[in-house]
Parts: sequence; C-alpha cells; structure tokens
Amino acid sequence: MDAASAGGEVVGPGERPPRAWLLPFVILTVALGTLITDVMTPRDLSSGEDAPEWNADPNILPFKLIRLVTALVVAVCAVAVTRGVIRRGFPRAGLSTWLGYMAFVLTCFVLPGVTGRVPGFDTRLLYPPLAFTALYFARPVSSEGLATVCRVALGAVVYASLVAGVVYPTQALAGNFVGFFSWLDFRLYGVGGGVTSLGMVSSTFLALELVSPSRTMWHWLHLGAGATALLLTHAKTSWLFLLCFVAFLLLRRLARRLASPTRPAGVSVRVLAFAAVGSGLLALAGYQLSRVDVGSLRGGENLATLTGRTYIWTVSFNTWLDDPVFGYGLGLWEGEYRERYAPEFPHAHNQFIQTLASAGLVGLLGLLAYLWAAWRAARRAAPTTPVPLVLLASLLTMCLTSVPLRGLYLLEPMVVVHLLLFAALVNTEKLEAARGEEGAAAAEPGARGELA
Repeated sequence: MDAASAGGEVVGPGERPPRAWLLPFVILTVALGTLITDVMTPRDLSSGEDAPEWNADPNILPFKLIRLVTALVVAVCAVAVTRGVIRRGFPRAGLSTWLGYMAFVLTCFVLPGVTGRVPGFDTRLLYPPLAFTALYFARPVSSEGLATVCRVALGAVVYASLVAGVVYPTQALAGNFVGFFSWLDFRLYGVGGGVTSLGMVSSTFLALELVSPSRTMWHWLHLGAGATALLLTHAKTSWLFLLCFVAFLLLRRLARRLASPTRPAGVSVRVLAFAAVGSGLLALAGYQLSRVDVGSLRGGENLATLTGRTYIWTVSFNTWLDDPVFGYGLGLWEGEYRERYAPEFPHAHNQFIQTLASAGLVGLLGLLAYLWAAWRAARRAAPTTPVPLVLLASLLTMCLTSVPLRGLYLLEPMVVVHLLLFAALVNTEKLEAARGEEGAAAAEPGARGELA
C-alpha cells in the first residue's frame, strides 16, 4: 500500500503512484504570484509608510497579472476538486480540519454578508476556500517534501524583500520611522504586503528552520536572512513570537538534560525548581517594567497604545455591542465606516475582535471551532512532524494584533502561511492514514496464518 492510497485510490502492484503535484503547485503559485505582483506594483515609501505614493490604476500590468494568476489557481483548483469528488469522494483523512475551515468560512464570511447589520458580499472571498478545498483533495507529499515547500514559499519572500531593500529602496524601505533603535530610522516593507506580513513570514521561516533545518550548507544563510528581515521590519508581534518560540525550545532542551531515567523522583523536583526560579525572574522583570514610563521611551507612545490598536479595538467592540449575534457585516473597517473612525486602519488588528464585530457571536464560534480542529490535528501530528504546530503557533500569535485569517485576496503572504498550515494538517493526516493501511495490510497475512 502506497501513501497515495490515502487519497482514496489503491495503487496496484507494479503501478507507479500518481505524482502529488497539486499541493506544491497551489502553494508555490500563490506565493510566487504574491511576490511577483508586489514587486511590479510601483510605489514610493521614502516619505514613510503612512504617506506612500501608490499607483492603484487597475489597468497597469501588476493588477492584470494578479487577475491572471488568480484565475489560473482558481481554474486548476476547481478542476481538481470536481475530479476528486467524482473519483474519490470526500477522504476521511483531513475531513475534520476541512469541515472546521468551512464552518469558519460559512459563519465569518457567508452569513455576515446576508445577516449582518450592513449586508454585502465580496466575491473575492470565494477564492481562498476553493484553494483550501483543493489542498484537502490533494495527494499527500512526504513530510520532508512539505517542509521544503514551506521553506521555498516563505524563503522566497524573505530573500526577495532583502534584495528589494538594496535594489529598490524607495519601494521596499519605509523611511521616517521612529522605533526603539535610533540607528534604524526605516522599516523593511519588502515585497508581499507590508511590514506586518513580512514580519510574520520571516519569524515563521526562522522557526521552521530551527525545528526542521535544511539539509544543506544554506541552513545558516537562511537563519541569517530571516533574522535580518525580521529585525528590519520592527514587527513587535513577530519578535515576541520568535522570542517565545526560542525560549520554549531552550526550556525543553534544558528539561531533557535535567531528566534522569535512574532518578525519576529527582527529575520532577529539579524541573519544578527551575520553573519556580524562572517564574520568579519573569515576575520581577514584569514588576520593574510596570514602573517604567513607557511613553518616555523612544517609540514608547506607539508601544503604550500598541500603535493605535487600543483605540480601534474599543471602537470595534462597541460596534459589536450594537448587534451581538450577527455583527456589523463584512464592511467593518471599510468604506464609510473606515472613513468615519480611522482612515489609516484597514481592519481591527485583532482576529477575534474583528470576527466578533463583523460576524457576531456566530462568527466567533465558527472561528473557535476551526482553531480547535486545527489544534487537535496539529497535536496529533506533533509526534511525526513539528511543522503544523509551528505554523499554528505563528498564526495564533498574529491573531493577537492582526487579522491573518481575513483572506480577502488570494495573493497575500498571510494567506500563504494559512495555506501552509492547512496543507500541513491535512497532509500529515493522510500520511498517517496511509501508514495505518500499510500496517493493517502487512498484519493481515500473519493473522490469517494464526487462524489457520
């Protein structure tokens, strides 16, 4: 039994298994399409990211290319889904994750367009679900193959952003920035959506390199490139994610070294003592930081208000109170609503508050159901590969200060990370199902012999 049988078709003796091309095609096409179209979009950020000179003419080549790449991905995914349903039905492996995602789409995008206080629907919201469904029907690739796809998709954005910062500084570097470091008065906007997206991509790329390193001499170059891009973005949420992730890896390694198989009782005492000391140090650091006037620090005003996020969180929460069940609708922080409250903010900068305000309690329940299904699938995959847990942790961290699951456009870096997470979840489940079938097939002759 080959791994390809996890898709629902059994490969007979002497037959070559079908190539698993759909998963890498969808992810890499979306990632490279995002990169290329952003590189070709003219803009000038030398005056700062708050006042960019942007050419948004829909007739210029980049916008035509966006439509072309989107149409290509949508067409291929539609054919793949139709073919998969007809030939194999709905595979059991990955079904719970896909159903959780569809519940999220239904409650957060479809229903608010009808039941929201300000109804309306955007057809662009149909593109990502089709791509995700195609990944659900895609044949599985190996765990190492999936890790390679992740590194290529994320690394391409990281390296292209660094190159763009040198070759096209006016387009890739946002000037007049005041941050914590006086010698860094710019932000690496890069390619693919902005500093928030690039920060998420860079931190995720680094985390994957730490848990699933490249088997080449390029490993250290990848770490250096990712760290440089992450530092230059000044993306504090992504900094926090990577710091917590590295701390977790170090603590886990230390706990393993402290463990002694000959003295199991002593292990618990040592680990508890270490945890107590660490908690005490964190509490002391927190107490000292609480006594610091954050606003007096360089860039401290932005830190105190989380770059204005506290204001839009309050506005979004008050909007939810007006319609707590179904929410405002998909037009939250768009159009007239955005012009009225804060023209510079395109969303609530928090996935849970954005969902609550736009889709109400119904949408929030759908979001939590999807995240719960993803968490369960990632935990089941952890003994085999850490990639799904890393991607989920990155996405959940970004949910605190951004809206990575919004997905209005298919060609977005955050959609790429979400695609990678979903692909990793369903792909691992299919590999596990294939191994289970192989084990059952191998044990069957022996069982027959015993019965005989």
